[in-house]
Amino acid sequence: MIISSFVWLLQDFLQVLVTRLILAPEIFLLAALYKLISGPQSPRRAAKWIWFVFFGGVLWDLRWASVPGMSGLLNVAALASVYWIWDRTPTAGRSALLFAAIAGGAHLFSGVIHYLAWALPGQAAMRTFAIQQLLMIPVLALLCVIYAFKASNTHV
Repeated sequence: MIISSFVWLLQDFLQVLVTRLILAPEIFLLAALYKLISGPQSPRRAAKWIWFVFFGGVLWDLRWASVPGMSGLLNVAALASVYWIWDRTPTAGRSALLFAAIAGGAHLFSGVIHYLAWALPGQAAMRTFAIQQLLMIPVLALLCVIYAFKASNTHV
């Protein structure tokens, strides 16, 4: 969880740097999803990550948003959904491609809800949303490569 805390700080720093141009991708959410997926699967461990992403989202809202708790709830919904899908997938089907699909879907879900809640319809808002989603791709690709490497070493 310490690494994910640093990732939250990195995301916050990126948002400070690019706040007038774009929204930073949800690197914190993606890192938390990766850590949940790549570790041992247990409801107790998942509960710890759910609380962690909730508090990370609330802190994000207190820093950047006017609706405290919205990002926390979105993070919890995304993490719980990913955990539910991953836990019900047979071990042989848990691949980097599945991780990419469900983590990318979680990021898209979070982005769409934030866009609908905060943005005024228009080309600038849509462009900002599209750039945020595109910037997520390299981060997600890196996490998938790390997962694939880790999975090949553990013979999963």
